[in-house]
Amino acid sequence: MTARTVEDLLETQLAACLAATDDCLAQSRVKHKDDAYGHQRRNDVAYLAKLMKASARLTEAMAQLRGNTRHSIHVTRGDAGPGPVPPGLEDKG
Repeated sequence: MTARTVEDLLETQLAACLAATDDCLAQSRVKHKDDAYGHQRRNDVAYLAKLMKASARLTEAMAQLRGNTRHSIHVTRGDAGPGPVPPGLEDKG
């Protein structure tokens, strides 16, 4: 067995995480006959979000190893409400 660096291991894990993300995304788009209320799709999307979070952490760890870190995350939670109405589509009546 060859010696592997931490960066190699992180890249391998990131590749596996991205492949699982692709599979999960494809699965979430399939309509299930026995899932009338959408619970399976909700679970698929929740798992997809966890995979995306894991891939972000792996990417961050790789960047820290390389010395390239910059934090610029913007998170919006809750109902932001409707956006502005485009010109020409406003209610005139």
